[in-house]
Amino acid sequence: MATPLRFVRLSAAQDHSLRELELNPLINAKVRLRASIIRLNNAGWSAARLAAHFGRNPQSIHNDLDRFEDHGVLGLGDGKATGAKPKVTPEIEAFMHAKLAEDRVWNSTLLGETIEKEFGVSLGREAIRVKLLELGYSWKRTRYAPGKQVDPEVVIEHQASLATLKRGRWTRS
Repeated sequence: MATPLRFVRLSAAQDHSLRELELNPLINAKVRLRASIIRLNNAGWSAARLAAHFGRNPQSIHNDLDRFEDHGVLGLGDGKATGAKPKVTPEIEAFMHAKLAEDRVWNSTLLGETIEKEFGVSLGREAIRVKLLELGYSWKRTRYAPGKQVDPEVVIEHQASLATLKRGRWTRS
């Protein structure tokens, strides 16, 4: 016994909105394809004929029809994938801010090692770099530059030995 043919019936307004979806180049290609499938099914094309025409599995055609029947035009779009849970929590962000406020030089490797010791979360250098950019930090090459003015008493104390070093004689005094 052959399976009965399945057809979706569209109102004029639904057909019009599906036609707009089909022709809009800014809409995702999958959504435009699904809109075409629904409109052609309404025009009398069977699921087997649609599958052969679009090079898809007949079951995927039935899935598209089910999605439209259950949710209407909104059912043609894909849902948002949840993805993995972010490793950097607000506590780790606060920890990063606190560490970067310290008077020392941090790089992403050192920061990652410190985060792993403190929280047990392993973050790669690139992940830390991207997170720091999101937090508004930027990278600069480190260079030696005295952070404070040289103490004049220390300069006076060592001027004699500096003068002898310039002459090429070293004396311990």
